[in-house]
Amino acid sequence: MIVFFLIIVFGISTLPTNVSALLVDDAVQAAQQNHRQIDVSRENADQARAAALSARAGYLPQLDLKYNYTNRDQDPFQLGDESSTFAIIGSLNLFNGLRTQNRYKGAKHRTRAAEYLLNSTISDITLFARQSYIEVLRADRSLETAQEGVELLILQQKNAELHFKHGLIARNDLLRVEVELSSARQELLTTQGQAQITRRKLERVTGLQLQEETFHEKGLYSFSADKNQNMVGYQQELLENRSELHYLREQLAASKRDRSVSKGNYLPRVDLSLAHEEYGDSLLPGDLPDSTDNDNKLMLSASWNLFDGYSSRSAVAVVDSQIRSIAAELHDTEAELLFQLETALHTSRIAQGRLQEAKIGVDQAIENYRVTENRFQQQQATTVDLLDAQFLLTRSRNLEVNARYDLFLSAAVLDRTLERKSINLQ
Repeated sequence: MIVFFLIIVFGISTLPTNVSALLVDDAVQAAQQNHRQIDVSRENADQARAAALSARAGYLPQLDLKYNYTNRDQDPFQLGDESSTFAIIGSLNLFNGLRTQNRYKGAKHRTRAAEYLLNSTISDITLFARQSYIEVLRADRSLETAQEGVELLILQQKNAELHFKHGLIARNDLLRVEVELSSARQELLTTQGQAQITRRKLERVTGLQLQEETFHEKGLYSFSADKNQNMVGYQQELLENRSELHYLREQLAASKRDRSVSKGNYLPRVDLSLAHEEYGDSLLPGDLPDSTDNDNKLMLSASWNLFDGYSSRSAVAVVDSQIRSIAAELHDTEAELLFQLETALHTSRIAQGRLQEAKIGVDQAIENYRVTENRFQQQQATTVDLLDAQFLLTRSRNLEVNARYDLFLSAAVLDRTLERKSINLQ
């Protein structure tokens, strides 16, 4: 009878109301729009794009305006007391050891690296939002279980008081029920506090102010291994998808371009320039009618540094060290991510098995409590037997709740490990 009463109470508590619902996809979208860490990564990506545009300017010609005015107290060379020069100079680099090309390509690699880092940040925030949402669901279900346990013990207390008044049980049996009820109420308070904490954490991740929103499992799913994909297939998917690996690969490519830039200092430089100059013997140049005061120049210049105090060699050594560092980090990151993949797959499969067993345990615990409660009414079971049955029922429900949401969590972690279903809001 008590079991059926609890089932009715639980069913009423889960009836839909007019309170707005927040689904996991809503939480993920809010987190991607509001989380400051994504804004930071997006700004870094914009900076990298601007740096690439700046590096591309090396391909374009330069245009300069120059003006010079001189006033002399003495004129030993008979040049006049005043003189002025105005010039328009256009210049174009023809060759500089491919430094412009390598600098621009390096900047492009860093731009892609920043974009991959943005993708990684979005994937991390997506995982945090899903985890926080699942923990809210877990806390709510645990709270329901704790409330059921308290209601169950309240009914037991009432029955125990009746049995005690009629002399069917001893006072210590009644006291045992009351002690268990007190413990269950303390556990309920702890569970209520944990439910509030999980909601605050979800607010922190999503940037939302949660009031009376309800939460549902719609949009969550459990992992089911693809029978056509073995461990090697999952590993290949990880190596192709993970933004962290792409980020390091682009950084490695950019550093190799930096090395080529430094080595370009060993090669000559060739520039072409065209200048138009006007001269005058007053503040304003070109104010004389004589055409000889104007001059047009076409200049081709070449330079080659023969010794720079080992500056170029030191720069190459610095970049070589950086390349080795990034390569080592890439290798270590690949190994760590493959280990994370193996762990995530095992965790998902274990969670599936736990949930199956937990469901069976709940059914058995419900039946055990029903039988024990009937035997207690017939005075064939003691108060201790009934309390034990109630403890087993509460524990089995908690095990089922934890196994259920551990399975959802493992699916979310596996998605992040393989970098699936991440939304890019660039």
